Amino acid sequence: MGRELGELPHLHAQLKSDDGVTFDPLGVAAVLYNPRVDKSAARLYTQFDRGLFIWPHLTMIGGTLPPMQMLVERLNATMKWIHPSIKLCAQDTTMLPVRSDVSGNVFRQLPLNLSNAWLADIISFQTSKQPGNDFVVVCVDAMYQSTEERRKNVRQQSGNLRWRLGKWTLDLICLVNGAMLTTGMVCGILTADLWAFTLFFLYSSHWFASVLISFTSMVKIHKPDHIKNDIQDRYAVYERDEGGTVIFKGPQKELEEWARSTWEYDQTWVKDSLHWFWTLSGTFSGISSVACMVNMKGALQLAFLGVLVYSSLAEIGATRIARDLQTKAHGHISTDQVLNNKTRSMAIIRATLQITPRCRLRGLDWVKMGLLPPMRVFEQMQGLLREISDIEQSIDHARGTVEEKCDNFLNQVDPSEQMLAQRIVNEVKETLRFLKCI
Repeated sequence: MGRELGELPHLHAQLKSDDGVTFDPLGVAAVLYNPRVDKSAARLYTQFDRGLFIWPHLTMIGGTLPPMQMLVERLNATMKWIHPSIKLCAQDTTMLPVRSDVSGNVFRQLPLNLSNAWLADIISFQTSKQPGNDFVVVCVDAMYQSTEERRKNVRQQSGNLRWRLGKWTLDLICLVNGAMLTTGMVCGILTADLWAFTLFFLYSSHWFASVLISFTSMVKIHKPDHIKNDIQDRYAVYERDEGGTVIFKGPQKELEEWARSTWEYDQTWVKDSLHWFWTLSGTFSGISSVACMVNMKGALQLAFLGVLVYSSLAEIGATRIARDLQTKAHGHISTDQVLNNKTRSMAIIRATLQITPRCRLRGLDWVKMGLLPPMRVFEQMQGLLREISDIEQSIDHARGTVEEKCDNFLNQVDPSEQMLAQRIVNEVKETLRFLKCI
């Protein structure tokens, strides 16, 4: 037995060394889809708030996808005359379907994008239990203001110190991101880790390209040159799919300029050079994320993931700061809500007679725009509201005048619509009780 055991071969545990190139699924985290990335890249290219602050595009999770998509779009473009940056900005543009009397209902869409993000909170208002009868009226007096005017507005609402703190915070977020990438590159050199150096070098190059782009506006808002200076109030009505109606009120000139605004990219050798630098550096960074991660030292892998996490969280904070500054830079927004209405006619009456005078819907033809059924009683209701709106507030017997006009309205309607007409009169009187004067 001993001899048989002695004949067994001696086994020795030995670690196998592997110096080959491998790929790490963890590196895919750098190129995961992130819906916030496209918006951030579009803000980088437009820099619409130049003069107020500079938007920092960070190396967050998925941050290299936009340049990679731009490169693919350029190499495989079906419409080669449309620049990829225009498509990038168009992806972040929401076209609001509206019914309007702007230029005789020629314009049936209004663009909501980075240039008018201050409207986002107004459009997403909280409805009541009957959202179909909820209105929000927004006065669009100046859609596109000069930089000097916007600076003045933000100083008045936030104060000069708070504005500068917000601006410096955005700059600091960008600088910290660059410092982290540069530090990672230096650590890669000191530890003789070629993979880490390559990864952080490419990401540092892409960050540097973003900084260079932030000093100019690659894509600008194009506003038509020849628009008639018509200051008569017009209306554009947006009915939300989730319920609730947003009514834009403003001069014909402002609403038409808004409806006709588009993005434009003026090709120059400087812009084209920056665009290709940003696109190629971002593409190589995305590729290196997958190829370099597993071959890096563990500590540097964690450092790179820390950069991605920092950038993703910092972008959320930067978005909140930018939104606050842009809203305050627009200045005072005349807006009012009409909520908790049992009927649509009640909402229309309140929006015409009760809300803030600047927001009242005088001259809005609800029937013609398809917002009320084409019934004679509603057409006469519009005439009644117009007559009541024209009553001077200084008249001593205004209430008696309103009573007279309501009686005339009841006498003129068709007998088959008498019940509906009586309800409208009751709603008018109920609305006027909340007014101190008419």
